[in-house]
Amino acid sequence: MRYALLVGALLLGASNMASAQGMEIHNRFGPSGTHFQLPAQSPSFLYEATICGGGTQGYKIQLDVYHNGVLKSSSTEIVAIPPTEYQYSSHVNMSLWGLLPGDCLTFTCKVSRLSDGAVLAVDHLFGDLFVPLPDPLPLPVPSPIW
Repeated sequence: MRYALLVGALLLGASNMASAQGMEIHNRFGPSGTHFQLPAQSPSFLYEATICGGGTQGYKIQLDVYHNGVLKSSSTEIVAIPPTEYQYSSHVNMSLWGLLPGDCLTFTCKVSRLSDGAVLAVDHLFGDLFVPLPDPLPLPVPSPIW
């Protein structure tokens, strides 16, 4: 009887590990750790990512956004019955954060299993704030001389 319980526990543990293997987060800018340019006057940002894998167990997606290392926003979403690929998006309102050129926004997306909270995947995206250059003035069109 003890042997059967031990084998059952090992199989359960192996199945939980197998369901976590292959879980990935792909944000729209590149692999985890990617930096992208974001205009400092941006009032909002739409974080988008594709969650792949995860097996058949439900999971929680948590997006934390840091402005120069200070947590400014956090949102969660539950995926009870996960598909093979899940399209995740979260609107981040940054209008009151006092963003300045040279600041950095860190978007940390974490996926964890609902049953035990085990972290399945983490993605970091860095927004480097800048001031866009103004559009150059158009050159005047010369008038034809008649």
